[in-house]
Amino acid sequence: MRILVFIVALMAQTAMATSNYHQVMTTSLGMVSVNITENASTLSAAAGSEEANTTSEAQSATASVISADVTYEFLNYATKSYFIRAIAPLLSSDGAGFFLGGLGMNFYMNSLSSMFTFSDAGTSLTMNPTMRFYWGPSAGIGFIVYNTTTAKKSDLIFDLEMHSGGILNFKRDWGLRGEAAISRGTGVSSSTIGFKVFVGLSYYLE
Repeated sequence: MRILVFIVALMAQTAMATSNYHQVMTTSLGMVSVNITENASTLSAAAGSEEANTTSEAQSATASVISADVTYEFLNYATKSYFIRAIAPLLSSDGAGFFLGGLGMNFYMNSLSSMFTFSDAGTSLTMNPTMRFYWGPSAGIGFIVYNTTTAKKSDLIFDLEMHSGGILNFKRDWGLRGEAAISRGTGVSSSTIGFKVFVGLSYYLE
């Protein structure tokens, strides 16, 4: 009987213990530069016309936009995390714009992916890495507005990205984050190569 009481008490105490990696919210400002190359398309002549098929000339352009980035790391493990992100334009000199919504992963190379807290019977233990470096892939759907020599155009793209960055914690919950990325996009009427650089603040969520 005493053994049974001991087992029940041990199970109750274990159930009261909690541990978790904190989720992370990051808000950043930076520059997005995208090189756009339009796809060449063949225009068929009208039925009965004597004109041969013609090929429209592909144009290229560059869109450089000061942008805001909001990233939410919602599923953290010891050395990796999953995130969703949104990028929106703030300022450009020629009216260009770049919008992106996506998801991806971060792989942390030298530390835990996030602050870790273990609580048991009124005692709490917190491990908070000071410096973290990471890399990872992401994918998303983007919308780009750009200018050619003849007109302002837009396209919907599927964007694949590789990124790397680092986070320096300067308070318990706050950190300074920097990230750089290169991406390749395939659109309805164009293909893109993008470069992104962001600097911002990260915050641990409870």
